[in-house]
Amino acid sequence: MIKEISIAGYQGSNSIHTKSIKYFIDNIRNEFIVDYMMDITVNNEKASSLIEKTIDQKIDISYLLSSYYENILPEIKILDLPYFFNSRIEAYNLLRSDFFDFINSKLLKKNIKLLGFWDNGIRHFSSQKIIEQPQDCIGQILRTTPSPLHIEIFKSLGFIPNPLDVRDFKVAIKDNTINAQENPLTNYWNFEIYNHQKFVTLSAHMFGFCLFVINNNFFKSLNLKQQNKILNIAFKSTEFQRNLAIKEDDILMKKIKEKGIKVVKPQTKNLDEFKRMTKVFHESYFNENPHMKKFIL
Repeated sequence: MIKEISIAGYQGSNSIHTKSIKYFIDNIRNEFIVDYMMDITVNNEKASSLIEKTIDQKIDISYLLSSYYENILPEIKILDLPYFFNSRIEAYNLLRSDFFDFINSKLLKKNIKLLGFWDNGIRHFSSQKIIEQPQDCIGQILRTTPSPLHIEIFKSLGFIPNPLDVRDFKVAIKDNTINAQENPLTNYWNFEIYNHQKFVTLSAHMFGFCLFVINNNFFKSLNLKQQNKILNIAFKSTEFQRNLAIKEDDILMKKIKEKGIKVVKPQTKNLDEFKRMTKVFHESYFNENPHMKKFIL
């Protein structure tokens, strides 16, 4: 019996997340009737509502930046520690099976099953004036995610954090009510931030990840063949998504420079100062979550 399945996201048609969801849908169509809402923010809904909607089974499958899960899964903050990873490979290595199983076990208690960690890109600063050193951050109104950790990190650098959901962030960019923001290049490009902020600093202060999830009650309602189909295609979709993410940075860098955007990379001494100023967040996290040390040893 063919099963109905609802899927929702929060980005537009050019997003690699949207392309990956469409890849997922194309490969399950023979087993499921799919209802897909590409971007819930166009209906004036917050991106963060995807979590509650998935828990309550108002939708069956969704993806969302991991930091939005902080309130129900505090350990996930390990993915948002500043300057914690030196490369994508290093970040991917953390996401091995034991870490995956741990995060999944926590989510199952909230009626969500983890399908994959999607690459949300290396996060950089953009602004209306150049940022090359910590002193340049002082007094700039920076859009952050609603994550309490993000807010404290950027406050420590001298920014004035303005936490906004994706829905409200898109409005703030157009209204020029923020001086700066931090995001992967894919969001800088797809949200057309380059029309308002002409300076990009390749700070690489975080490696972002999205959680690709399914309502657990819905998953358990499926027969074994359907469950295996979902898990198999989710695995392939994660590989597909990560490959897109890796390729996209080089493509977008060329497009951004063609727009006349000034792109800078902090000098080593300035980068070291950014790292020194935010090291305290590593220490605080592992003091609060000593059990997480086993995943990085």
